[in-house]
Amino acid sequence: MARVILGISPGTRVIGLAVIRNGELIEWKVKTFKEKWSWEKRRQILATIARICEYHSVTTLVLKKVDPLRSSRQLDKLIVAILRQAERNQIKTVKYSLADLDYDLQTGKKQTKDNVASQVADKHPELRKDYLRARNSNKEYHMKMFEAVAMAEQFRDR
Repeated sequence: MARVILGISPGTRVIGLAVIRNGELIEWKVKTFKEKWSWEKRRQILATIARICEYHSVTTLVLKKVDPLRSSRQLDKLIVAILRQAERNQIKTVKYSLADLDYDLQTGKKQTKDNVASQVADKHPELRKDYLRARNSNKEYHMKMFEAVAMAEQFRDR
């Protein structure tokens, strides 16, 4: 049976997703949900995650821990719903924060989103263009995808 990891950087508007199968990054993307928060939007987000889990036969879901100071009631409830959905589908769940990541610990650099994204792009040349776009745009949009890849890799390397 293949070991398939889904990394998620959650959000109520933008979600980063990355799939690693048997150690290889096979899918990465950012999914946007522009509508105002509602039960329907929550359902759409959960359905998107469920489709990816089913399509790739995900065995482990790795979720980025959200800083409580940057969270909202809706995001907190969404995260609980994601975890419950994974449990119902017998998918193992793990949570990591940026501080938990092993990227470049020798340099002593503070673990920032940009440092993580840069190091992910260094490991995956196919992501370099997305990294340069994210770095030059000052938008969080693509950073979510890099966080998702980093979360999945953290579990893969354990």
